[in-house]
Amino acid sequence: MGPWTLLLLHLPLVVSMLPAPTNVSIVSFNLEHTLTWLPGPGTPDNTHFTVQSLRKNSWQLVKGCARLKTRQSCDLTNTFKDPFYHYKARVQAITTTQKSNWSLSMLFYPLTDTLLGPPVVSVSGCGNCLLLQVTPPTSRGLQRSLSPTQLYYRQFTCKVRRTRDGSQFSMWVTSTEKTVIGYLEPGAEYCVTVTPSTSFNPHSVPSEPHCAFTSPTAANTVPVVLSVLCAFSLLVVLLCGIVVYSGRLLCMHKPLPKTLSSVPLCGGWMPTDP
Repeated sequence: MGPWTLLLLHLPLVVSMLPAPTNVSIVSFNLEHTLTWLPGPGTPDNTHFTVQSLRKNSWQLVKGCARLKTRQSCDLTNTFKDPFYHYKARVQAITTTQKSNWSLSMLFYPLTDTLLGPPVVSVSGCGNCLLLQVTPPTSRGLQRSLSPTQLYYRQFTCKVRRTRDGSQFSMWVTSTEKTVIGYLEPGAEYCVTVTPSTSFNPHSVPSEPHCAFTSPTAANTVPVVLSVLCAFSLLVVLLCGIVVYSGRLLCMHKPLPKTLSSVPLCGGWMPTDP
C-alpha cells in the first residue's frame, strides 16, 4: 500500500456535491418578503438549507434560516427593511458531509417589486350619491417599513358600476378620508372596486366589489307618509266609534236617579213615574 493510499484513508470521505436548489425567488406581499426555492433533482431527504442575504457588499446569514427543511421558506421581512434599497439572497443545500453550490435570487427592490394588497373599503348611500371610505390594510411589513404607509396607499383607482345595467365609470381617490361619489341615480344599487395606484409600483390587487343602494328620493317618501296618516285617521275614527257606541249601551242599561229622569239623554226623553 503506497503513501498516497494511506493519506486518502485518513482524509474525510468526500462524496460528489449536492444538487443546488432551483427556482429561487423572492415573493413579497405588502412588504412581507419570503424567499422560496425547490430542492434540486436527487436531493436526499435529510438535506437542510441555509440562506444568506447580501448586505453592504458581504453575504450574511439570515436569522432563523440556518437549517431549514425541505418545503420550508425563509422570512426576509426583518432583513429587507428599507424599501428604497436593493437586495439579493442565496440558498445552499447541506448535509453532514455534503454541500451544494449557492443558488442566487434575482435582484429585489421592495419599493417596486412588492405586491400591494387591496385596501379596506366601506360604501354607504347618501341620496343621489355614495359615501366611500378607503383605509390602508394592516400588514407586518407595512408597519416595519422605514417608509410610511401613505407612500403606498395614498392614491386609488375607483371603478363605480351600476348593477341594473352594468354601466360604469372610473375616478381617482387621493385621500383616505370619506369621498362623495355624486350625480348617481337615486334608489339604484352601485358596486365600487378600489385599487391602489402608484407611479412607481405597477403591482396591485383590487378590492372585492362593495355594493350599496343610494337613498330613495324625497318624492318616493310621500306615498308612505300619506299611507301612515290615513291609517292613523282610520284608527282614530274607529276608537271614537267604539267610545260612542259604549256610551249608548250604558244609557240603555243603567237606570237614572229620579231627579234626572226628566233630562233628555241619548237622543230622547225618559218617562217619569206619576
